[in-house]
Amino acid sequence: MIELSAAPAPPTPRSSREPMIPRDAARRSRFWFRLISPAISSASFVLLGSFLTLSHGQAPVVPPDAAGAANVGGGDLLRTTPFDRITLYDGSVLVVEPISPRPLPPYDKSKDRFVESKRLKSQRELLIRVGEVDQLPNDAKSGGSKDAKGEKSKAPDDDLDPNNAIAVHLLQAQGQNDIRDFKVRRALIRSVEYFEDLLVEESNRLARARQFGPAFECLLSVKSRQPDWPGLQEAANQLLFAEGSAALIDGDFERGVRLLRELLERKKDHPGLINQLADAYSQRVGRALELGLYARGRAILHQLEEIAPKHEKLLSAQDHFVSEARRRLDASKDQTGAQKLESLTEALRIWPELSEAKSEYERAFADVPTLDVGVIDVPNTLGPWVHSSADERITRLLYRPLLEADHLDAFQGKPDQQLAAKIETTDLGRRLVIHLKPEIRWSDSSRSVAAIDVARTLIDRTDPNSPRYQARWADLLDRVGTVDEHRVEVQFQRIPLHVGAWFTGPIGPAHASEDGRITTANRERIWVTNGAFRVVASSPELLDLRSNHASGEATSQGIPPRIRRIREIRIPDGPRATSALLRGDISLLSKVPATLVPGLSNQPDIKLGKYDRPSLHQIALDGRNFVLRNRNLKRGLSYAIDRKGILESRILKRASDEENYVADGPLPGGSYANAPDVPPFEYNPALAQMLLAAARKELGASPISLKLEYPDRPDVQLVVPLIVESFRVVGERSGFKIEPVPRRESELENELRSGRPFDLAYRVTSSSDAIADLEKLLSPALNVPSDKDPLGSVSSPRILQLLLELERASEFPTAKALAIQIDRESRSELPILPLWQLEEFYAWRTRLNGPKPNTDRLYQGVEGWEIRPWFARDPWMADKD
Repeated sequence: MIELSAAPAPPTPRSSREPMIPRDAARRSRFWFRLISPAISSASFVLLGSFLTLSHGQAPVVPPDAAGAANVGGGDLLRTTPFDRITLYDGSVLVVEPISPRPLPPYDKSKDRFVESKRLKSQRELLIRVGEVDQLPNDAKSGGSKDAKGEKSKAPDDDLDPNNAIAVHLLQAQGQNDIRDFKVRRALIRSVEYFEDLLVEESNRLARARQFGPAFECLLSVKSRQPDWPGLQEAANQLLFAEGSAALIDGDFERGVRLLRELLERKKDHPGLINQLADAYSQRVGRALELGLYARGRAILHQLEEIAPKHEKLLSAQDHFVSEARRRLDASKDQTGAQKLESLTEALRIWPELSEAKSEYERAFADVPTLDVGVIDVPNTLGPWVHSSADERITRLLYRPLLEADHLDAFQGKPDQQLAAKIETTDLGRRLVIHLKPEIRWSDSSRSVAAIDVARTLIDRTDPNSPRYQARWADLLDRVGTVDEHRVEVQFQRIPLHVGAWFTGPIGPAHASEDGRITTANRERIWVTNGAFRVVASSPELLDLRSNHASGEATSQGIPPRIRRIREIRIPDGPRATSALLRGDISLLSKVPATLVPGLSNQPDIKLGKYDRPSLHQIALDGRNFVLRNRNLKRGLSYAIDRKGILESRILKRASDEENYVADGPLPGGSYANAPDVPPFEYNPALAQMLLAAARKELGASPISLKLEYPDRPDVQLVVPLIVESFRVVGERSGFKIEPVPRRESELENELRSGRPFDLAYRVTSSSDAIADLEKLLSPALNVPSDKDPLGSVSSPRILQLLLELERASEFPTAKALAIQIDRESRSELPILPLWQLEEFYAWRTRLNGPKPNTDRLYQGVEGWEIRPWFARDPWMADKD
């Protein structure tokens, strides 16, 4: 049964095989009667607002409501069968399959009338159906007129002009014979709504509703059907403009500008486009200037200049930059020294093409040659001690050690940067006499370094209340005394194995407080140092050091210092630090992320250096927490970490190699005490899950909750989320929970070495000598006072026993054997969770002359480094020259 509905009158049923035709259809205009042939009485058309239903078991095809086309959702229109709507002059609407050609060629009404008047027609011809002759009206079969006789073999619609009639195919069959195909004269058609136009209209509606994704899908559908459809390009341009403008309003500058620049390439003269881009760029430039991102702001200005070279927004933003640079230049005229250099440097960072500042900058730089260094962290608390890797990097600049290293040349006083002129040993090494160099003075010019300074430093290391306390030194030392002003006598309770290693630390002033500072007349507390530099300012983000030598004053080598000022700037983000080096904001970068090393090696103005000692990544365990003494728990945590996968996917971004690989213990792979044939822990989450479940049962079946503290350095931040997730996955069933806690590296390491209790701590360490460094590698709290339970901090009693035996060893073969045994047994005892070993790199700009391709520490030989005045220019300005 084919049902047909029409508004406003309800349909009238005729027969089970005939369509329902509205009563008022018979009273329609003459166009209606020309449209439908009486011979095709079973055919029926859907009027505006009708729904078609197929018979004979066919699935229904429901085209969109013609009256509500503007309200059809984009998703519905995209999913429906493509169709066109033909509206006749009597108001009837035909929903048909897409007609061809698309769009229809121009229609000449006068020509059509002339041709139609000459064409032979039957008396009852209303519409010529595309079909067989025997299905035509009776009049057509009989010829219809005298002139038409003898042409029965000719199809009755062949004499229609193809430019004045179109063939249509209804979406639903009509009548008893499933009639679908007809030809309709163009003269009867008021309008044709193409499916492509409906999609374009829907796209415009969705764009107004800020549904840009579906709107683009509509236009993509049009493009896939008819790439050259009229109005498609203009609709796409308008959609790009609307979405780009909306993104800018929402604060998404990158996406908004990207869309508008895409529109700029398509149609530069789009209404309002240039002004919209100029507004967006100028706002971004102003924000960059406020945040001090001068290079970024100038790059945005350059992009705007390429778009609109003379736009008022561009000229205003440029004037703003120049005025800010001139303000710094004017301020420098009343300043001197480093302050003047800072103002001029800032002026040129804001606007490098400020010609008046260039010559002034070069003169100011010659007075105070400054080295800007990007570091992961600056020291947490400065003083004559080493509590973190940042302290280790800085203390050699501030305080000279008694011995530069534990070797024969140092005992003979050959290195220039040490205090000892020579060291005499007696009583098989239990008694030492240290001779000091007399010419080294303190930075406050009060006096030279004397025996009293050395004696106080060595004694403070035995005082539990001193920040310089070392428990192992206190156990070793017998007494310290001064022989005269430049000689110190040291006596030990037993023969130490590496005696020189105890004297490579900093020596502080006896006339200052424990932190090496004195109070001046104006109540300022300044650091007193005996190294090449002194501290001028220190903050959590910046460390400012100045040379202890006056301009032109000769050093011990008779050469004036090349660099008179070092500024360490904390940049914990690896890519941001590398960008600062490439821009020239810094001239030396202390750590280069492993993934960025290949890129920097190809830069012509950048050189790379490698540290002699690799970094060791590990998770320290505090044995003072009884939970962490459980072997099953420690083994479960070890098996839970996919070391190789994390190392290669997050840190290296490539396969591991001979220098970067998974660690098997606390010592580096190239160490003489590294036990051979000890495999690293493999990744086995199933076994880890069982071990954690067993640990919980052994610990009383209560949930285990721990904290993992980690330094906020870039390489660690990449991997800690994966480690925590690994622990969570294997410990979920057994109730094991872990909370990550980010900390500043120097602050965290300082607290760990001072004995603060913890659960788990991610540490990045290094080792210069296995025997001397094993204690700090296995437990950061092993050198704290006894009231903080240093021995209990080692989570394995067996490893603690071996460490105490190693401390008492007086012969190298014995000590080496113990160190190898500790490294081997750490695989099963797990005093720490070893992770991986990485080679470390640093980088510098070619304006800096002096750093070596390989070094033991960053500032080695800094007294002889030279640096040229230089400021970064924008590439597009340099190209103009």
